[in-house]
Amino acid sequence: MNFLDVLKQTKEYLEKSGMDSPAKEAEIIISHYMNTDRAVLYRDNPAVKNDIVESIRLLSTRRARREPLQYILGSVEFCGLQLKIGQGVLIPRPETEMLVEEAINLLAHVSPHNENLFPHPLSAKRRGWRGNILDLCTGSGCIALALATAFPHAQIWGTDTSTVALEYAKENSVLNNIQNVEFIRGNLFEPLGENRRFDLIISNPPYIKHDDLKNLQPEIRIWEPGEALDGGEDGLDYYRAILTKAKYHLKKEGLIMLEMGIGQADAVRQMAAMGGFIDISLRKDYAGIERILIGKTGMV
Repeated sequence: MNFLDVLKQTKEYLEKSGMDSPAKEAEIIISHYMNTDRAVLYRDNPAVKNDIVESIRLLSTRRARREPLQYILGSVEFCGLQLKIGQGVLIPRPETEMLVEEAINLLAHVSPHNENLFPHPLSAKRRGWRGNILDLCTGSGCIALALATAFPHAQIWGTDTSTVALEYAKENSVLNNIQNVEFIRGNLFEPLGENRRFDLIISNPPYIKHDDLKNLQPEIRIWEPGEALDGGEDGLDYYRAILTKAKYHLKKEGLIMLEMGIGQADAVRQMAAMGGFIDISLRKDYAGIERILIGKTGMV
């Protein structure tokens, strides 16, 4: 069989399974297994060996069971990093890339002592920022690792309760040769002690309402870890836990940045204000949803 034959066969199989984009997913599966760029495959239409055809069929069967494509391929790109992921760890999303981008833009304009604004966005000179960052609910480590790459002289900590997730996070730091990150097992601030303070606390916490979990698409509901999704009855449990304690772990004029779910911005903003944060602002995602909250501690 040639590439186009295998593509047609795989696309039709995925289409019968109810995939939203069967042609695109078939291309990704085949090009991944053949380790060849899709443009080259279309141009040359190479022959596909029988053992590779069989392997592609096995991967397609897994996808037809609604196993996420990212788990099948074993990796995902996030902010330019290639991260290893699998069952037991949340799949990084584009909205979280936006959270990282906002953090980089903010920190790139702050000096190592949180004073004096720089006039330009992130550049090689701004990479000298030497602050410290805490990433709560770190999961695969995607946020912590992306920020550690952007600011190689900073020190980053990531906490999570999941042993599986932390194994992926630590492996991803090794795979990407990132050495200024430390991953610690524990719930939110607990493993850090009371006296450690940070320039930035950032998090993409679980924020799905418990009763809404059953309505999620199968790829999420069946395969992704429930503990990384379940935000309690109203989806806000983790925001309460974070925002009641965050100011005690931030330096003066330190920053808090949180990713939020749809319709949660007003409630989380109110929690942040009650938690002692000032200069609270919101950022919308690419769909116009208020997705990111940013707040600052006062001088005291």
